[in-house]
Amino acid sequence: MFLTADQLEKLADAAASQANQLLEGEERRTALSLAARLRVHAIMKRALTPQAARSR
Repeated sequence: MFLTADQLEKLADAAASQANQLLEGEERRTALSLAARLRVHAIMKRALTPQAARSR
């Protein structure tokens, strides 16, 4: 399944929100890492998307 950059950002926000509810530890670090990876993926997707496709 392919996700848009906006969808990836929403998933990253959800992962970060979940991480903020967890106590310090491995689960929190994992959730924060996932959020960061999703944000990077969204940034890369926006950078690689042709301008014409972004304006739709």
